[in-house]
Amino acid sequence: MKSKHPEVLFYGGIYPEAILLTKQMRELGMKTMFISGDGVWTKEYIDIAGNAAEGSFITFTPDQSKIKEAQGVIAKHKEKFGFDVGAYTVYSYVATNILLDAVAATKSTDARKIADHIRKTKWNTALGPIQFDTKGDVLVSPYVVWEVKDGKFVELK
Repeated sequence: MKSKHPEVLFYGGIYPEAILLTKQMRELGMKTMFISGDGVWTKEYIDIAGNAAEGSFITFTPDQSKIKEAQGVIAKHKEKFGFDVGAYTVYSYVATNILLDAVAATKSTDARKIADHIRKTKWNTALGPIQFDTKGDVLVSPYVVWEVKDGKFVELK
């Protein structure tokens, strides 16, 4: 890869391999911009990759601590478990509640009935309003770009 002098490298995997990849790129003197997805948005990526992680761009969702509707879930989690929510805690909570509400509303565990109900319902969740299209994809995906700066993920505006 070095001989091709890429300007950008997009890596679609998870953090253990991203750590190796970014460290090796920097050890080889490559100035290539590193971009990845949510599988690399972890404290371990920054801690282990160290300076090699600096300047990396990661796509992920906005800071959950700034989502008004999520504050109750975040506070209850901290109270019960004694530590902050993880990257997917609130998202898992929302997904579980949508599924449980759909089961209750349809009075069924039939996958098709549940999926149809989920797709036609506008959900008010701990992440704000969520709605799905006919394929089950969210209509609005609030992904943002984060940059590793001074050993921290910084959400770009």
